[in-house]
Amino acid sequence: MGQAIFMTGTGTEIGKTVVTSIVALALERLGMSVSVLKPVQTGLAEDGVSFAEQYWYERVAKLSASEGMYYMEPAMSPHLAAKLTGTSIEPERVAERLGWLTQRYDVVLVEGAGGLAVPWCERDGRFYMTSDFLRDYQLPAILVSLSSLGAIHHAVTTAAYADAQGIRLLGLMFNQFQEQEIIHQNNVETIAALLRLPVLAVVPLLPAVSRRELETLAQHWIEQGKAKQLLEVLGVGV
Repeated sequence: MGQAIFMTGTGTEIGKTVVTSIVALALERLGMSVSVLKPVQTGLAEDGVSFAEQYWYERVAKLSASEGMYYMEPAMSPHLAAKLTGTSIEPERVAERLGWLTQRYDVVLVEGAGGLAVPWCERDGRFYMTSDFLRDYQLPAILVSLSSLGAIHHAVTTAAYADAQGIRLLGLMFNQFQEQEIIHQNNVETIAALLRLPVLAVVPLLPAVSRRELETLAQHWIEQGKAKQLLEVLGVGV
């Protein structure tokens, strides 16, 4: 059986897909078989393609083993998008697909939609949250955060919510980092100290993203020893 890792974020539009791609490419370079699962995606373009992370993984990151399930056009919370499109999001079906993948790959990276406190659907008079899925199926998570103004509050409150929900955070990854900005440097240091979690990656601000840039960052991540650090935390050998 492989290991599943949930890639969550402190909010939307923070670059979880870019970070997840780097992690996947790095683990592949270390000889691991890797799959990416994006169970829920909203905000598709009218052609149903342009903004779907599934197509990002296939077209930009060139990851051949990416998987997707519930893709909906409205750019809104999954539970509302599902209601408006007549989609029935079934967490059990997602879990079944995830189980199938973990039987075939060493690592499965599951990218969430937004953050942990995002409702997938309404069931039995209550909201079924992203956090419910992680807790029900005991998935550890990596928290992806920006490093700009506001990052401290967003990261600390997300971590507090994860702890309250019984979700284990493996570490932190920061995206759109600008080394010349003192606030970015200090935010990374402060968040790591406050949360007492390891910083697994710091990804710079990229004006454009290509497969070549992703591979370069993945190789740099390996050379820093961060990829092996993650695998050690997971108990996965290379």
